[in-house]
Amino acid sequence: MRRPITADELAILFHDIGACIWHMQYLEDVLHTFLALKVDLRVPGAVAEEEAKRLLAKHRRGTLGTSIRTAKTNGALPTSLLETLEKLKDERDWLVHRSWNEDGDGLYTDEGRIYIFERIRGIEQRIKDVKAEIVKELEQFCTALGVSVPQAEALAVKQVRALRGES
Repeated sequence: MRRPITADELAILFHDIGACIWHMQYLEDVLHTFLALKVDLRVPGAVAEEEAKRLLAKHRRGTLGTSIRTAKTNGALPTSLLETLEKLKDERDWLVHRSWNEDGDGLYTDEGRIYIFERIRGIEQRIKDVKAEIVKELEQFCTALGVSVPQAEALAVKQVRALRGES
């Protein structure tokens, strides 16, 4: 059925797009952290803290495409995960750069709206799944170097609590 999108549907669309992009930024941050550790730092204590922060900041300025190329060039991730990341990048590019032009007309039909909403929610789920895979790679790398993952997690929780103003 052809009809305009309702205000409620538009609010949901904007919410879902925002959530998807937010989760992608979270995935990118996990990937940047992993690359800084595995590609640049390699061994705990190999560089001073300020240099480590500088290297992490360098990775965080990179795009998803740059990070994928860095991971590929340095053999930092399994080939299957790199391929999944490249497909996810294409989906992210659709969402951010092409969704309105390629599929915006679909918002005027029930079938089109369903397709677009499901596609966005599917992208968000794949982002969460890939992030979990990268976290596993990060944990395995840290464990292999003798870094205590539970201690690192406890430190991260402490930092988030401080950001929230909790003790």
